[in-house]
Amino acid sequence: MSMTWGDVDFEMYMSDVAQEEFEAEIAAKVIADLPLDKIRDYLGTYGDAIESRVNKCVLEAKKLEEIKYYGLSLVRAVTAMEVIIRYFVLRPLLEGAFLADKLAGIIIQRILPNRSYSDRGLLIDLTKHLKIPLTDLKLSDDSKLWATFNEKIVFKRNRVVHRADDIEKKYALLAIECVDIFMLHVIAPIAKKFGMGWPDTRVWHEFNYTNETGVTTHFNYKPSNPFE
Repeated sequence: MSMTWGDVDFEMYMSDVAQEEFEAEIAAKVIADLPLDKIRDYLGTYGDAIESRVNKCVLEAKKLEEIKYYGLSLVRAVTAMEVIIRYFVLRPLLEGAFLADKLAGIIIQRILPNRSYSDRGLLIDLTKHLKIPLTDLKLSDDSKLWATFNEKIVFKRNRVVHRADDIEKKYALLAIECVDIFMLHVIAPIAKKFGMGWPDTRVWHEFNYTNETGVTTHFNYKPSNPFE
């Protein structure tokens, strides 16, 4: 029996459904078994390099917007968001949760395939469990940050990259604003939840952490680069 295009569509749909269900289960497990010390170790070690890369992308996006290269500006800002989502949220949570598991690498590759839309889907589950109101955050034009980024900005980025479309200035500015607000209202609360000093200390590798019993410990990690 030959396979039709309808069969192919159905198989792809079921694959996506299965992936979403799997990611939701993993998100619940990760939040239930959060090893705070392991996540703190990850952020303390890699946070500075990740932030530096994000800041570089944002700076380039702003310079490109100033000289009216709006499409390239938007692409750079979206790249910054994707770096933030994967390296500031998903990897520390997932690697921390599965650090003691011999299958950690395999599981992370299964959860984090090289597909940004998969990252964005898992992000919703994790921020929901962390009680961070991602879907309620708003931009300066009163639109919802996540809906705008996921449905409009990413769409525009794909059109620029794959069709060389021109875009309006407002989309480049919104993309940059998405990064700024995401860092302030998602990454900063995550940092505080896991006892990091950032953004108050302006660095990730060195900070004082006070536990529930009132004992303060000074941490000073050796910064490293997760991209190498």
